Amino acid sequence: MDLKNAVAVCLISLFSATLVVLIARSLDMQAAARLEPKLDAIAEELRAIRTGGGMAASPGEASAARAVDDGLMVYYFHGVRCPTCRAAEAIAKETLESEYASQLEEGQIGWKVLDYMNDAEAKAMALDFDVTSATLVLVKRNRGQIETWNRLDRVLALADDKAALSAYLQEEIDGMLSPPEEQPEEAGPADEAPAIPLPE
Repeated sequence: MDLKNAVAVCLISLFSATLVVLIARSLDMQAAARLEPKLDAIAEELRAIRTGGGMAASPGEASAARAVDDGLMVYYFHGVRCPTCRAAEAIAKETLESEYASQLEEGQIGWKVLDYMNDAEAKAMALDFDVTSATLVLVKRNRGQIETWNRLDRVLALADDKAALSAYLQEEIDGMLSPPEEQPEEAGPADEAPAIPLPE
């Protein structure tokens, strides 16, 4: 009887240990999936250091940082550079380059990274757009003037979910790029809001 009990205890212990190992592996895979965008951003910075001799302000910023006078500017505002902020920036830039490549190339969409903590011009813009943490701001411009803008407040909350952040960004960009719905004209002259000049 003692031998049967000993074998049963050994089998139960073996089963429990196997179950613990399987659960630990599953948790490791979930954690790795969450860390992947952050690790990609770090790897890109290391590549920039190796090839350019210095730290990039943001992944590939120089290639796409140009202002748009007529079209949509996508501004990424950041302060202190945390892994979540870097992941959000990398996903946003990748989404622009993959989904809006022709508009970027033709100058209909522009991308610019702004450090609102250390740059006076960026700080002034952050005040205009009520930016208090890392975020994206979409600014539709017409002849150098701001026509309309939209601060994307869910960026950091979605930084761990690449597909969700990319879909959110595309939805907001498409909404800004689509022509405004025509309003029925009322009797009398329509009042138009003056365009706000964008700080250069």
